[in-house]
Order: sequence, then C-alpha cells, then structure tokens
Amino acid sequence: MDNFEKVEKLVQKANVSYEDAKQALEEANGDMLDAMIALEKQGKVKKPETVSYSTYGAGQAANNYNDVNLAVERSENTDEKSFASDLGRGLKKFFRYTVNNSLKITRRGEQIFKIPLLLSLLLLLAAFPLAVVAIVISLFCECRYSIVGKNNSDNINQMFDKASDMAERAKEDVVE
Repeated sequence: MDNFEKVEKLVQKANVSYEDAKQALEEANGDMLDAMIALEKQGKVKKPETVSYSTYGAGQAANNYNDVNLAVERSENTDEKSFASDLGRGLKKFFRYTVNNSLKITRRGEQIFKIPLLLSLLLLLAAFPLAVVAIVISLFCECRYSIVGKNNSDNINQMFDKASDMAERAKEDVVE
C-alpha cells in the first residue's frame, strides 16, 4: 500500500483531515496502527464508547445487537405503558385495598358485624341476588355500612351514608 492509500485509509477510519493523517503517518514511519494511536493521544480521534463481541456475522451483529443500558433507559423514559402492566398494578392495588380494609355493619351506633372486605366481595359475587335482598332489608332495618381500615374510604362511606339516609326517608314515607 503506498503512502497516499494509507493517508486515505487513515482519514476514513479516524475521521481526521488529510493533513493530520499525513503528519501522523510521517511521525509513525508509515505504520498505520502507530499513526492511529498518535492521533488518539492528540485527542483528534474519539475512542470507541462501547465495544461488543458477537458470534453473528458482521451484518447480523449490527441488526440484532441491542444495548441493554440504552434499552432500559428508553423504557424508563417512555410514558407508554402496556395494558397488561397497568392491569397488573390495578389488580395488585385492589387486592391490597380489600385485604387492608373491612366492611363494618352497625345498627343504632352498635357494631353488628365486621368482615374483611375481600371476603364480603366474594360472598356478594357468590350469592348476588340474595345479597342484594339482604342489603336492602338491612337498610330498612336501620343498618349502616362503612369501610374501615388502613385506607381512606371517605368517599365510599359518604355514598353508604346517602344510601342509608334514602332508605330511612323511604321507610318514613311508607309509614306515613
């Protein structure tokens, strides 16, 4: 390989000017490797940021190689979340809520019954028609429902209070 070809090759590989490539080759007595090292020491060539090895052919390696750190960073930075992960998080939150809280039934200020919320929901699903009838009858018998436990259930308890108040008004209307 003549000197011009070496300069040309060094310009392509090191992405430097012809003048820098020629000067580095002259200082290295025509040795391409020594010229490349000299250019790196001068800061004219960027050192490779990452190195990867593959058993794939050259064309396949470029297409199939994924930088794991880059993929993790991209997944953390994206706002897009899969439906399955959202559903999983929602079910996990629901399960924790039902385990950490209980359904409390009171009548005239005295607690009649307290059952874990998860169990009460399972019973409701298992015997839905019977449970609806029992709830309506209990509301007319001055029973009040509330959710107690670790989580704030004020909105649900307000809804239960409204249902109890409506049942009391309906009972009063029927009695009159």
